[in-house]
Amino acid sequence: MQYGLRALVVGRCDVAEPVVFADGRDGRTEPFLLYVWLITGGPSPMLVDTGPKDLATFNAATAAYIPGGIVQRPGETTPEALARAGVDPADVSHVFVTHLHPDHYEQFDLFPNATLVANGDGFRQSLAGIRPNVMRALAARWPESLRLVGDEEVVPGIRTAWLGCHSPCSQAVGVDTAAGAAVLCGDVAYLYRNIEQPRPIGWADAAEWHAAMGRARAAGDILLPGHDPLILDRFGDGVVAVG
Repeated sequence: MQYGLRALVVGRCDVAEPVVFADGRDGRTEPFLLYVWLITGGPSPMLVDTGPKDLATFNAATAAYIPGGIVQRPGETTPEALARAGVDPADVSHVFVTHLHPDHYEQFDLFPNATLVANGDGFRQSLAGIRPNVMRALAARWPESLRLVGDEEVVPGIRTAWLGCHSPCSQAVGVDTAAGAAVLCGDVAYLYRNIEQPRPIGWADAAEWHAAMGRARAAGDILLPGHDPLILDRFGDGVVAVG
């Protein structure tokens, strides 16, 4: 099975460089884009990550290292981005999350018929801290709308692999496309410079990060960072593959 894969922009921000790189300098920032990844070509559209919902709360909690917070330009909310792509949220069958930080899963309640696919071991380790927010996102569909996974093929041509490092529930999502096996790294690699130099992310153990990146590299051919604006340059309009 080969799928189409496209990055949809759902926000933007500037992040303190010591968060992005272990050797980052204080007082400097890196521009980020927030993405929802649309998977097409199967029986139903699927997504990787959902984008943020409660910007005021998220921005207040991250003000120390995301100065100015996440900003969504007109048309950059998740519902608007999906509408432009011709996707009805009710048709989405699966939402894979690279990890359970609010800007990556908080819009899950937009998808009434979808299953949230999260890393099982990391979810259980993080349960005390994330459960209230996850419960709000899953709402009345808990627990049947949650699928906890490990290193496995979840649907034909789409695999998950635990990464850890950035968070206990960080996982890669591998998607088979005509261009090759694309691997969504989430926040284990924020930018291409994390992957290609390689340059460890900040606030993480270096050995754990290198091990996580080794697992990501083993998962496929095309490694995609979580927030790099260059994705739109390397793949016109964010289209990694058509399906």
